[in-house]
Amino acid sequence: MKFDKKHRPQTLNDVICADADVKQTLNEYANNQRDKHLLLYGPKGTGKSVSAQLVLKERLGVIWQAGLGEPWNAKAYQAKYDGFEFALQQWDLQHSMGSGMGCSVFDELDQFTLPMQHKLRAFIDQYEIGTIIATTNNLHLIDGPLKDRFRPVFIDYPSITQWVPRVVSVLAAEGIPVTTVQAAGLLRGFEGSGRKLDDWMEDYVFRLQRMMAQVTTPPAPAHQCAHTINGTGGK
Repeated sequence: MKFDKKHRPQTLNDVICADADVKQTLNEYANNQRDKHLLLYGPKGTGKSVSAQLVLKERLGVIWQAGLGEPWNAKAYQAKYDGFEFALQQWDLQHSMGSGMGCSVFDELDQFTLPMQHKLRAFIDQYEIGTIIATTNNLHLIDGPLKDRFRPVFIDYPSITQWVPRVVSVLAAEGIPVTTVQAAGLLRGFEGSGRKLDDWMEDYVFRLQRMMAQVTTPPAPAHQCAHTINGTGGK
């Protein structure tokens, strides 16, 4: 399994947010306390997509199962459908399973063409039986009236201090226990996204594993060494 998939957050509690108010808002959506459509925006790699998917998963609760709420990429969705009847079918299925409110996730909402954004606005104006959670790296490309239908929430990069618990947790899962102080030291100079952090941790784990393998590799038998030194170890 790929490193980032192996250590992907499983619940909203696992998600690191730079702003406590943002984390509170996400939890309120996850607990079905808010129903206005939600738009997570910000730079790449801040956890927008995984947060949106976990909010949906936790909203559905015990009825959650694969296929009941898979996220859609806006560009790929538009390549297959010219309207939002399929999203309505998803909501109907969720309702039939016991959900009080339907929910769908659309990643990269700005990848919808302007006419498709207009269709989405008309769709959510017509149907009030579900909530759309969307993400974008380019808020300025979202049509103004459509954006007004959403609650925009800015997702920023966590600080190094905020990343520390994730580093401790991931490295522990890899059999490399570190303290918070050691994790903070390892992160010195790190800048960037959660994806870059996963790459950094994977590099660190592999580097440490290589070092351990070299330390634990047994020496060659004495007679083999003698043959090699004498030039008789091979042709």
